[in-house]
Amino acid sequence: MARNTDDSDDLQNDFDLDDSFSESSEPEQQSEPAANAKPEPKAKSKSEPKAKSKSEPKPETQKHKQPSAVSAPTKKPKLGTKKFTVPASLADQCTLWNKYMHKTYPALTQLELSDIQLTPSHMYVPSTEPSRDSTSYVHDLVQTAMSTGKGKNKVMHGAPQALIICSSALRVVELVKMLRVVTKRPVAKLFSRHIKIDTQKKMLEEGAADVAVGTPNRVLRLLRNGDLKVNRLKLVAIDCWQDEKMRVVVDMDNTRSDLFAIWPDVLLPASKPPDYNFKLRLM
Repeated sequence: MARNTDDSDDLQNDFDLDDSFSESSEPEQQSEPAANAKPEPKAKSKSEPKAKSKSEPKPETQKHKQPSAVSAPTKKPKLGTKKFTVPASLADQCTLWNKYMHKTYPALTQLELSDIQLTPSHMYVPSTEPSRDSTSYVHDLVQTAMSTGKGKNKVMHGAPQALIICSSALRVVELVKMLRVVTKRPVAKLFSRHIKIDTQKKMLEEGAADVAVGTPNRVLRLLRNGDLKVNRLKLVAIDCWQDEKMRVVVDMDNTRSDLFAIWPDVLLPASKPPDYNFKLRLM
């Protein structure tokens, strides 16, 4: 047994000679030298930074978060930059309209498209062409159309002389303010935002309007239901104004299908009888 204690003392001396080994030794071996209580806290204090070093993924996670915060603005959709220009000639306006008509109805054959296509005979030709560069172009075009000749049909409720189709409710409100000076009667606002269709039906039924401005979906529904009549129409104007995203009513996904359904479903059939004399125009 004496040899065993001597051997253990020799082993302990070996451990004491190698400080680096004693710092990384197991807890059972560190508990033997009770007399050296003061060095042990130093060894533990040295081991504490190592424990902290194991929890260093925090700065790494911060590094990963920083790029995501910087790259966030790149996820915003890019706005369009191409300016839409309405062709000056009526033939070119027809070509443009028929191009988007084909885009809306890709399944139709050329023969079927030819039956519903727009031709120069359908286009409105004013007695005096307003200047397109003028801010009052829409006002002048509508005023010219309303002052040209007298309608063959008497004034009826829900039967405007000029119908302007726009891309959004905000644009409708803007044009209504502009066109109030053209007529003594109220300008009909025909859009679905904040206004129920029953309210608009009642307004068209009970009052006469010389000018109506609306969005494609609401105009189409009111025309199909017969609440909006075409017997006094002289001008159907397609407003090709561009919004802040450079979108136009003829090429917007949420307006194009309704817009191009108005022509073959309602306006084209109604334009054939001789009593109806309205024309279409892009502006």
